[in-house]
Amino acid sequence: MPEAGHIVGNMRRVEMSYDEELPTPVVTDPLPYTDSSSQELIEREQEEYEKNYAAAAPQRWEKQELWQGKDNETMRLVNILHPHSVFRKLQQAGVDARIEAPSYWVHEVDNSTGKIVAVKKERSVGRLWLHDNAVNGRVGISAWVTENGIRVRKCLTSIQYPYGPEWSIMRFDEWNVPTNERYRGYRTAMLALILAGVLTEDEVNRAFGVPPLNNASWFYRRSIADFRKKQKGLIQ
Repeated sequence: MPEAGHIVGNMRRVEMSYDEELPTPVVTDPLPYTDSSSQELIEREQEEYEKNYAAAAPQRWEKQELWQGKDNETMRLVNILHPHSVFRKLQQAGVDARIEAPSYWVHEVDNSTGKIVAVKKERSVGRLWLHDNAVNGRVGISAWVTENGIRVRKCLTSIQYPYGPEWSIMRFDEWNVPTNERYRGYRTAMLALILAGVLTEDEVNRAFGVPPLNNASWFYRRSIADFRKKQKGLIQ
């Protein structure tokens, strides 16, 4: 009878190690690790990659290296805020930025049926609104804009949810082409609102401070400078 705690199995007992039991293959015609044909394949693949890399050059950004590398990403992952905190900073700067949803529902009597029905209403006050739902880690921002002489409300941009950094961090594909944002910075959203004429540069500076002179803010600062020139008619 086996002792208590001793596990009895039906596997055969062996005296050799695992490696000793494995059959050793007999190679009668050994080949070098890399023969001429495989070397040619490697060279062709490298040539094809270089060709595709060069073809993708027009899709790369000017100074996109400012987005790349650990130091540049660390510089961008600062001043993390919740979307509500972003809007509260705008409110503190004197902007009529609303956290409540731009649309709401009320119950009214239907004139034709006499039944109580839900009716969607649009808010008429406020300059911009934070949406009340997140989609794929983003929350939309709608604002009043003028299109073809008509004042309409439009979704213009979005910010990261539940928390986002001040500056965006990009993803790059195998050809070193920027694809999409890994993290969407709220300065990116503020820039979109400035370019759309919803916010002013001064209002954003009052809310979040004047952007520092570093790699993280380069694109933002250049875009603002170009926008000023367009407003003055200096560039198209």
